[in-house]
Amino acid sequence: MKISGLLLLVMVLLRAPYAAAGAEKKPAPPSDPSQASAPQVLDAATCCDKALAAEQARDWPGALEAWERVIDRCAATELQRVEARTHIKELRPKVPRNTDPQKARPWKILVVIFRQLDFSWKVGEKTVEVHKTISPDDEKKIRKSIEGFGELVFHYSSGMLRIDADFAVIDEPLTKLDGNGKGPFRPTPRLIRPFTDPLLKGRQYDTVFSYVKFNGDKGPNVPVPWVAATYARLGEMGGAGFVNVAWHTNYPFPGEADGEMELHEWLHQIDWMFCHVLRYPDELVPTPDAGRAQGDKRPGGDPEYARLPTETTWMRFYQHIMEDHVTRQMWSEATMRAPL
Repeated sequence: MKISGLLLLVMVLLRAPYAAAGAEKKPAPPSDPSQASAPQVLDAATCCDKALAAEQARDWPGALEAWERVIDRCAATELQRVEARTHIKELRPKVPRNTDPQKARPWKILVVIFRQLDFSWKVGEKTVEVHKTISPDDEKKIRKSIEGFGELVFHYSSGMLRIDADFAVIDEPLTKLDGNGKGPFRPTPRLIRPFTDPLLKGRQYDTVFSYVKFNGDKGPNVPVPWVAATYARLGEMGGAGFVNVAWHTNYPFPGEADGEMELHEWLHQIDWMFCHVLRYPDELVPTPDAGRAQGDKRPGGDPEYARLPTETTWMRFYQHIMEDHVTRQMWSEATMRAPL
């Protein structure tokens, strides 16, 4: 097995939901109660009063901090949280963000790019063979998308979290995919372990991204059940979360930004992590699938957000999650590992 181009890149860059296709969110493994303790509990009414007093005094940093405590340190009611998020949204632009990447907490990711897919399947008596190669242009687009993802994370976390990325390009062809009959097919963590195990040995990552090309080149497009799939923390990935991307050459989709798809998938892990690793109440952080357009009354949506008809992206919803539902304190603690 040949592995080329392992580069350490520290990303502290900007950018995007990914409603173009649903994410496959795997069941989370049970939490280990010994790994983390729930955050301390303060009195919500006291924190609200403190926040309102700070606003009256035009102490914007103090007011923002007090409203954030309602979210992350109080046994607040949902009504109190809604009030806090309303004020946080107004105050966030008035309080300077951290702009120094070195002061941000690192979220370590491994980006694995499979250069070639050589795969075949049966349709009746006929064998369908495909040979897909991630070209230099494809690789540039992937790296640019990860760069955009890093910029978005740093900006929308108020500079409290940064993406540190290692890239590994696998030159040996991937020849196996999970799936039966005529598909759909997917490169699951189990199948790619022969390639990822050497990369993970002796290292600790929070997320592993895997890119396999599914369209273009020789043969038809490979049938796939999703655009990208997200898994919670996996033993097969050394305890990291996992994002599986069926790379298509038309990414990003029209109207979307570089990094939007990666941000959407990663926010699934963030939703899981805050609840199961850091032990915050599950209702604090919504799923990135909870975005709804104006007039969409489907259950499960975030009632504090509505996508406008003029918008071509879900970016404003991701920003709402990261800036209004998640506090700076929470971002400063973010990890797929047990906190110190």
